Amino acid sequence: MQQEKKSQSQSSHGRPMQLARRCFRLRVFHLLRGDGLRAKAIRSSSWTIGAFGVQQVFKLGSNLILTRLLFPEVFGLMALASVFMIGLEMFSDVGIRPSIIQNKRGDDPNFLNTAWTMGIIRGFVLWAIACAIAYPASLVYGEPVMFPMLCVIGSTAAIRGFQTTGFATSSRNLHLGKLSLVELSTQVVGIVVMIVWALVNPTVWAIVAGGVTSSVLSVLFGHQMLNTHKHRLHWERDATRELVKFGKWILLSSAITFLAQSGDRILLPKALSIQDLSFYSLAMVLARMPCQFFGRLSAKVLFPLYSQVAKTGEVKQINLVSRKFAVFSLPLYLIPIALMFIAQWLIGIMYDPRYAATGGALAVMAIGSYLRMMRLSQDGLLLAIGNSKAHMLTNVMRLATWLPLALLLSREWGLEGFCAGIVISDSLTLLTQRFFIRRSVPGISSSVDVRLMLLLLAAVSVMSLWYTRPCLTAHLLGT
Repeated sequence: MQQEKKSQSQSSHGRPMQLARRCFRLRVFHLLRGDGLRAKAIRSSSWTIGAFGVQQVFKLGSNLILTRLLFPEVFGLMALASVFMIGLEMFSDVGIRPSIIQNKRGDDPNFLNTAWTMGIIRGFVLWAIACAIAYPASLVYGEPVMFPMLCVIGSTAAIRGFQTTGFATSSRNLHLGKLSLVELSTQVVGIVVMIVWALVNPTVWAIVAGGVTSSVLSVLFGHQMLNTHKHRLHWERDATRELVKFGKWILLSSAITFLAQSGDRILLPKALSIQDLSFYSLAMVLARMPCQFFGRLSAKVLFPLYSQVAKTGEVKQINLVSRKFAVFSLPLYLIPIALMFIAQWLIGIMYDPRYAATGGALAVMAIGSYLRMMRLSQDGLLLAIGNSKAHMLTNVMRLATWLPLALLLSREWGLEGFCAGIVISDSLTLLTQRFFIRRSVPGISSSVDVRLMLLLLAAVSVMSLWYTRPCLTAHLLGT
């Protein structure tokens, strides 16, 4: 009898727990399998987080291997060549992918084929321009290898012009599973090609070969896995007009964004040296990892979310999206804060003594990474409400401030001063963006920004004491 009562008591206590676990599983299943906006956002965020995490592991691993196979100057050369190609891409960016995501005809085959045709034409024009500037660039920087290198890298623009519009429609509909797999697989194969080439021939061509391979596979895998319609060359006037109307400010904004965010790598070799550019590039890989994640979420999840919520015209919904994303992404804000304190130690462990100068640059750049993450958290909001002009003017602020600040501070403190000038510019750009957002969306809450800024100020204050503690100790001891 006592055993029966005991078993009944245990079962009665166990039922609520079993019921709770079952409800939790059903709730999770509903969130992941539903067709609502919330379910799509959760699934998209999960795919983005997972794919980004794996990509960064491979990227960091390949970086560690290549720094041991190649000389520091190789990374400076590749960073310089890459920034030229990024510049060409952004100076000709007519906003094709954002247009497909934002436009009401984003699923119309005629609209999509017109966008695809524009992308192909744009790709070949970029390749021609890259070949045209390759030789002059090699003379300016005194690096003859830049001539053939830019010509080969330029071909990736023409290759990627044939990418399926499925990349954009997948983002538009928040279907990011296959999209993430395509991006991940192309990156992994490109990394394998780079490492094998570097083992056989340790030159800058190893990195070039990996980039070309990734571009080819991106087109092939994309058409295989992401196709939503039959691609064909097509030109519709109405579609062209809509693409150009939306993209005209994107074009100007992208050009300004390039000068604001990538001009540093063009200027730095002339202000300092190619070797300093290598240190700067390696520090950027680590400092901007959380920024790249934010950029993906902003483009693939937040921008489509803001676009759908903005159609309702309810500020409460916009505030809700912003607040929930801030809570979700809080752990990521802690990454640059951690980098502020462990930069020197981390570089000492990861790289050999040739790269020691990277540590100081990383500590400073981590602050700029935090500010950039804040900006990316609402970067898609201005585009979602159709205010691409304000988006462009935000980038004008960074363009107008980073160059004089970086040059001024680099004269006194070298590479670390150069990085500090860019950080100050980032803070001014963030303030400008928030000003335009509050003008465009009256009633939007600023409570999240206040909390994040207080966290950053506290971390910078402690970091200042952290790095000056030897001087303080010596002063207190009178030595």
